[in-house]
Amino acid sequence: MSDDTKSKIEALERKLYAKDFKPQRVEDVLRPKESAPVNSSWDTKADDASPLKVPVVYTEKRNVFMKKFALASVGFFIVAAVITGAVIFGGSNIISGENITIEPKAPLAVAGGEPFETKFVVTNGNKVSVEKATLFFEYPVGFYNTTDKTPLPRASKDLGVILPGQSITDTVSALLYGEENSQKEVRVTLEYQIAGSNATIKKQTTYTIKVSSSPVTLKLVAPKEVSSGQQVEFTVNVEANTARTLGNLILSAEYPSGFTFRSADPAPTYSTNVWALGTFSPQDKRMIKIRGVIEGQETEQKVVRMSVGTQDVRDDRTLGVVYNTALENLSVKKPALGIDVAIDGDRGTEHAVAFGKGTRVEIFWQNNNATKVTDAVIEVKLLGPALNRYSVSAGAGGFYRSSDDTIVWEKTGNTDLAAIDTGAKGAVSFNFSPISFGVDAVRIIKNPQITLEITAHARRTSETNGTEDVTTFATRKVKFDTDLRLSSQALYFSGPFKNTGPLPPKADTPTTYTIKWSVRNSSNSVSGIAVKTTLPRYVTWAGSISPTGEDVSYSKENSEVIWNVGRIASGGTRDTSFQVSFLPSLSQLGTSPLLTGDSVLAGTDDFTKTVLGDRRPSVNTYLSADPSFGQNQGAVVQ
Repeated sequence: MSDDTKSKIEALERKLYAKDFKPQRVEDVLRPKESAPVNSSWDTKADDASPLKVPVVYTEKRNVFMKKFALASVGFFIVAAVITGAVIFGGSNIISGENITIEPKAPLAVAGGEPFETKFVVTNGNKVSVEKATLFFEYPVGFYNTTDKTPLPRASKDLGVILPGQSITDTVSALLYGEENSQKEVRVTLEYQIAGSNATIKKQTTYTIKVSSSPVTLKLVAPKEVSSGQQVEFTVNVEANTARTLGNLILSAEYPSGFTFRSADPAPTYSTNVWALGTFSPQDKRMIKIRGVIEGQETEQKVVRMSVGTQDVRDDRTLGVVYNTALENLSVKKPALGIDVAIDGDRGTEHAVAFGKGTRVEIFWQNNNATKVTDAVIEVKLLGPALNRYSVSAGAGGFYRSSDDTIVWEKTGNTDLAAIDTGAKGAVSFNFSPISFGVDAVRIIKNPQITLEITAHARRTSETNGTEDVTTFATRKVKFDTDLRLSSQALYFSGPFKNTGPLPPKADTPTTYTIKWSVRNSSNSVSGIAVKTTLPRYVTWAGSISPTGEDVSYSKENSEVIWNVGRIASGGTRDTSFQVSFLPSLSQLGTSPLLTGDSVLAGTDDFTKTVLGDRRPSVNTYLSADPSFGQNQGAVVQ
């Protein structure tokens, strides 16, 4: 510290500690700020006339700053808008599916059976590459492969990488068949990935092709309106429409639900709906008439479809290449004499009956005509080898004519049928049973069923046609469940295993037993068969199974044994055995304890679609099924 500074500090100290020291006031150091003029009165007018004036210095600077900030913000948003517009409208940096185009170039119309090509031009308008590009084609019915003439529901083309701005052209070939002047729509889908991304993107387009002609013309003539239960006739005309010879032609019919085939001229080659037409020379023709009965609800729409083409090389009964298809829509109306059928209360067209049960059939009739009908006759013909002819019993004045297995109701036995007024209704009924076809039967009928062909006749008077006959048909099928049985046995001396331990069982000493299950089936194959049981707490699973290939398992969690049998054909039998260990207790002395719970079987009848079941009671240590078992070897001893 300098000597001058030290002398100043020392002088200040002497002054502070002097006896005559006088401290300075703030007012003497700081200059007082001038006060703003304030009116001391409460005169509001004076206040208004002389407002308080305070100097504003910082407000002006702040306003200037805010104006500059606002102008800068506006400028920034204007620049951002310009840049955004340039990007959007210029599109220089946008990657979009809109920049990828698929342009199909196909003929507007092709002749049926003539091969044709379709070109596809795929252009990538993006600034980046498209990778893993693949075209998928979904064809409607009627497109076929040009090489082997197999149906062509879909096809694909691998395009690989498409560079920015690049166009790739590819070609696909096909054959097309269909009804003349029909339109076929093809859907095209492009799947691709943008370079640098794993996401798969799709783009679709469609195009149509017209079938200008078909090698075979097909016309179907059918009534637009039919009465439920009345016979209907379809006329099918087939004609060659090409200069070349066509070989191995077949006609296939698809009947609507509720249609029952009765006859055809000529008769079908296969089943009731396939005709082998053979070879057609140019201009050759064929006519086929089909007769049957359609049942349905009032106003219900029915569709009948006919298709013609070549035979499939693997199956002569099916179509390979379809040349043409024709269909007609039919509307169902009420018949003049309506009939309805209930089998055990079921009004469906098919009914399943449990094994060993009889069947009751009710036929309800009603006059839907605007005038009275007379001399009504109802006939039911029972068809099928499963019928027990001795069991048929007709009520309401009906007569069973065993010579042709027909039940008849007419006015001599049922006076209600003599004259039926408009809207009048009634019912007749009968009962029958099937023959025995259980597992113990000498003869087993596979898939037993009885078909009921029901016909109702009456006469009505018409103002235009005079007296005329009205007829209504109905067909019902009664199917019978198979006889599926389970047996459960406990063994010691018999069976595939060597059992150990004392017999009779001794308290606190384990004894092993064999449990044998057998499943027997009669008339119909059964699928999804399974057998289950549970083991008591004093019985343990020994783990032995015979035959070794059978699917038998044990669950410790719920002590359940399950045998997954699977499918057993008509007349088939399956067996399995497993071993358990029994540890008797003193509390069981003198008793024959249970070795299993009830054994329960379940499966589905393949013919009737009914879920079947059987249950066998639990087995115990009294081994009645073992031929070497003694009467005194069942109860627990000490």
